[in-house]
Amino acid sequence: MIAALVLATLAGLFATLCLPRLLRAMPPRTPEPPPAYPESMTAELDPGDEEYLAWLADDLWPDDEYLEQNPNPKDESDGGPIPA
Repeated sequence: MIAALVLATLAGLFATLCLPRLLRAMPPRTPEPPPAYPESMTAELDPGDEEYLAWLADDLWPDDEYLEQNPNPKDESDGGPIPA
C-alpha cells in the first residue's frame, strides 16, 4: 500500500514538473545551408591554367586511350561498324 502511494506521488511530481517541458512545441529547425565548395565545376579556366592541365595530363597519362582516334569505330548496339 505504501509503495503504491510512493509511486503515485512520484508519478504526480513527474507529471507536474517534467511533462509540460516535454510536451511544449519545439521551434522548427532551420536547415543548414550546404557547404561552400572551394572550386566550381563549371568555372572557366585561364588559358595558362588550361595549358598547364593539358601538359600535366599528357605527362601523367601519355598513353591515354580516350585521346586516341578510334581506327575502327563500332556501333554500340550490335558491335558492327557504323554505316557511312
